[in-house]
Amino acid sequence: MNGKKIFGAFTLAAALFFFWPGVVGSWQEMRALRAALDERTVLNDERTKILANAAEEYKKYKELLGSSDGRTFISLVPVKKDSAELVSAVQDMASGAGAQLIELRMQEEKNAKESAYKSLSLSIELNGSYRSLNTFLSSLEQYVRILNVTGIEASSANADRAGDALRFTIQATAYFIK
Repeated sequence: MNGKKIFGAFTLAAALFFFWPGVVGSWQEMRALRAALDERTVLNDERTKILANAAEEYKKYKELLGSSDGRTFISLVPVKKDSAELVSAVQDMASGAGAQLIELRMQEEKNAKESAYKSLSLSIELNGSYRSLNTFLSSLEQYVRILNVTGIEASSANADRAGDALRFTIQATAYFIK
């Protein structure tokens, strides 16, 4: 009878020894999986809120685009490339600033296919004083179309003559909708 108790205790000890790590390991793994599930649920809720906010902002954008703000946007970024209007505006800005427009070169840039707009690279060469450059840049900044000035180079306008006449080359980018 004593042998049966020892055998039963030994069998129970062997079963606990071999199965306990599996049971405890599975329990710990389930606890880790539940924690990961909770974290992912929180992330999913945050993403859902962000997407809802983005959808709401897009809806507002669509509403505004249909209203007068949409016409304002079109005036800032025209639907088509209007080179003549841009040349005329640059000439007016240069003469208003007291500078002489020497040359204006335009080149359409290749944008990524998924881009909603095209850009036009401008190279503007002017003769004038530093003050006229300042006035010209101020006019560019206040111009109704969006223009990004990407570079300015200055040199002496005439090496033979002394004075404040300078030659400026301004690199800029204008945008229009595809």
